[in-house]
Amino acid sequence: MKRIQKMAMFIFVVLTCALILTAIAIAIAYAKIGFPRAWGGLGFMGITGIGGLAQLFFKKDPGKVEYDERDRDIQRKAALTGFALAYLVVGIATMAPFIILGPNAPITTNWLLLIFGAAGFAHFYSWSIAILTQYGWRNKNHE
Repeated sequence: MKRIQKMAMFIFVVLTCALILTAIAIAIAYAKIGFPRAWGGLGFMGITGIGGLAQLFFKKDPGKVEYDERDRDIQRKAALTGFALAYLVVGIATMAPFIILGPNAPITTNWLLLIFGAAGFAHFYSWSIAILTQYGWRNKNHE
C-alpha cells in the first residue's frame, strides 16, 4: 500500500468516526435537552483534527520513488473532486436560506462557521474516497 493510500484510509476512518460520534451525541442531547443546546454535540467534530497527523504517522520511505505520473494524476483528480464537492456544499449552504426563507431573511454569522467546517469536511472526505477508489480500496501492491 502506498503512503498516500495509508494517509487516505486514516483520514477516511477518522472522519467517519467523528461523523458517527457527532450524530450520536446530537441525537442523545436532543432527546435529553432539545435544540438548540443539542448542537453542542458538534464539538465531536474536533476529532477530525487527528486526520491532519496522517503525514506524521506515515513517513516517507527513504530511497524509494514517492510517486510517478499515474500517482500525480490520481492525486490531481482527487484534489479536484474534493474542491468540487466543497464548492457544491458552500453553494447549497449559502443559497438554501435565500430559497427557503426569502431574500430579506437575515442569517447569523454562526452559520458561516458551520458552512466553512462542512466544506472542509466534504473536501477531505471526498479526497480520501477518491484516492482509495482510484487505487482500489484494498490494493496492497504498488502498481
